[in-house]
Amino acid sequence: MENNIKKLQDRWSPTPLWMSEDVPRRPMVRPWAFVIVALVALVTLATFLPFENLIVRLFGPPRVELSEAYADNAAGPSFDHAAFDSLLGRYVDAEGWVDYIGLKANVAELDAYLESIAAAPLDEMGRDEKLALLINAYNASTLKLILDHYPIRSIQQIAEETRWDAVRWNIGGNVWSLNQIEHEQIRPKFIEPRVHFALVCAASSCPPLRNEAFTAARLERQLHEQSQYVHDHATWFRFDRETSTASLTKLYSWYGGDFTQVAGSPLEFASRYAPSLEQTLAAGVTPQIEWLPYEWELNSLSNKRPR
Repeated sequence: MENNIKKLQDRWSPTPLWMSEDVPRRPMVRPWAFVIVALVALVTLATFLPFENLIVRLFGPPRVELSEAYADNAAGPSFDHAAFDSLLGRYVDAEGWVDYIGLKANVAELDAYLESIAAAPLDEMGRDEKLALLINAYNASTLKLILDHYPIRSIQQIAEETRWDAVRWNIGGNVWSLNQIEHEQIRPKFIEPRVHFALVCAASSCPPLRNEAFTAARLERQLHEQSQYVHDHATWFRFDRETSTASLTKLYSWYGGDFTQVAGSPLEFASRYAPSLEQTLAAGVTPQIEWLPYEWELNSLSNKRPR
């Protein structure tokens, strides 16, 4: 009887293939081995990079080489942004807070403007016309994205696959995601880090949304005003000369490479708009940097507070 039971056990519980002496075995890799390797790599990187820079390198926006891809073309076509200018003037206040309730009631006007962007002669435009169009397209698309999901407390409540990586925005016949507009069509094709003070992600710590559209004719003045506004307000910039501490928006951390390529460092770039910081750097003193908190609550009128 015992022999029969043993035969049945062998029949229904055969030796697993991986336990057979006839099969070559790979050494088992312990899960904790991966953890150790990852920790060693992080410690090694942290030795050479400050923690904030390390996080940006690992999880932040892509690093790009700035270049000017387009020539000025005075004879090229222009684009009329009057419709977007009108919407911004009615639903965005002087400090960049957005009346999403009012805008949603007139979303058809925003849709019409986005449709006009889809037909824009992007390829034939000159440099400034292209940049103005791309900035406006990014901001208008972000407004539309918020309205598609409104009411929400933050853009981060929108599912990741339908947020910055959603390929749905048509500009001149090209369908891109918001990330593609910023990281592929703007940053590497214009030596213009001031765009980081013009592109608005609908968060309260984003730069303020202008209540007028960008245009090629006013682009230089508008980008300068945007940059100066950011450095004149404590939400994005503070400098304590006594402690030699510069408190910067995290835009300077996330896009530090862009500012460094143009000015040598984020501090040098910021000093263009802050005379006291400029004087400190000129005296050979390098201030300590603190990163200001980045608040992701919606840039709506209901969340309005002093900048």
